[in-house]
Formats: sequence, C-alpha cells, structure tokens
Amino acid sequence: MTPPRRLRSLFFVPVFDQCEELPALLTAFRATTLPCDELLLVNNGSTDGSAELIHASGFSYLDLPRNLGVGGAFMAAADYAIERGFDVLGAIAGNGKMLPAEMHRVLDPVANGSADYVTGSRYLPGGSSPNLTRFRGLAIPAVTLAVRLLTGRRITDATCGYRCYRLDILKRATFDWHAPWLEGYGFEYYLYAHVLQDRSIRSIEVPVTMRYPPGGRRHTKIRAFVGWWDMFRPFLIARFDGQGFAR
Repeated sequence: MTPPRRLRSLFFVPVFDQCEELPALLTAFRATTLPCDELLLVNNGSTDGSAELIHASGFSYLDLPRNLGVGGAFMAAADYAIERGFDVLGAIAGNGKMLPAEMHRVLDPVANGSADYVTGSRYLPGGSSPNLTRFRGLAIPAVTLAVRLLTGRRITDATCGYRCYRLDILKRATFDWHAPWLEGYGFEYYLYAHVLQDRSIRSIEVPVTMRYPPGGRRHTKIRAFVGWWDMFRPFLIARFDGQGFAR
C-alpha cells in the first residue's frame, strides 16, 4: 500500500513597520528548527527600514507596493503557496507576540491529517498571554462570545492569528477571496467564519502563547473599537451571505 504523500507547508509572516520587533523575531526563527518547508516574509509596504531587514534575512520574501493589511498579505502568501504547489498555509505575526518554537503546535494536526484548519488559543490549558492589557482582556472574550453565538461553535479564542490550514479549503471557496474588502482584517476572519460554519471541515484550537510587551511599549496596531469592529464584521457578513465551500 502506498503511504500518503507528505504535505508541503509554507508559513508566512506579515510585516508592516516592525523594525523594533523584527530583529528579535528573525533571530528566533534562525535559532529554531522550523517544522515548515518554507518561511515567507511579506513586506506590507513598510517605510521604517523593515524592508531592508527582510531583504537581508536570508528567508524568502515578497514586497507589496503598499500596506494592504493582514488580509492583503494573506492573499499574496496564498497565491505564492498555490503557485508553488504547497498544500498547507500557516501564519505567524511579525510583531513577536507568537513563538516560532510553537509553530509545530498549529502545523502538526494539519500535517498528520487529523485537522483541516487549526488556530491557536491563549485560553486553552497550556496557552498563555503574559502582559495582556486589561482592555484586550475584556475585548477578546467579548468578541469570542459573539462569534460563538453566530457560529454555534464552542471556540475559546476568536482573534488569535497563529493559524494553519489546508489550501484545499481556499481552492473550494465559493466566495472571491481576493475581494478588496477582505484587505485589512477581513480575509482571515471571513475565511475562519465560513470554516466554523461548515461542519465538514475539521477545525480545532491548540494552546499557544500570545506574548505582549511590558507596559508602555507598542503592543498592537489595532485601533480601539474601530479595529475590533473590523475584526468582527466579517463573522457577521459570513453568517448571512450564503457563501461557503464547494463539495
């Protein structure tokens, strides 16, 4: 009996003006035996010197002409992965909150065939969120509760961006995942919403660390209230738009 073909995986890092955080993250990538086949840095129109750090990193990279948000970086990375025959796409933030050493946690269930879509959770046993701000400590559970009500799925962390999934999911999408409105935060949460609503897709959470800097240092580019609405709106649209995945 022929053994199943090993799935080829690509993880990408969206980077927009991360010159403060990026050197330490690149060092961590180099110090870790990464379980993915390729790491791709997506420069999202940075103007602070991040592009030069990316170009000199030794890792594969793409330069986007302007900041298209995390969604635009996802689209570019997905196109890159599909064109090159990868089976699995994963994402890890460029701000150093997520640990490269934990990449195997989100990749392994997809690579071994036990899940189709995996996202991290700081709230599962084994996960953590050191230095999480009080506002985010209230906002994340509130958004997660709303997503649970919309989708009927008992998830614990709707906003964690450490994720990994089979590219077949994207290939079967009946919606236009290159639509301009999915730039910003739209892409990852709109796709995730449809995944949660489709019970044929095996989606799970795994515990991860979401590490925040000590007080006084920049910890996010999400704008208070406006940014959180931008993250929740795709879940609301997906609930009622009649889109999904071809069988």
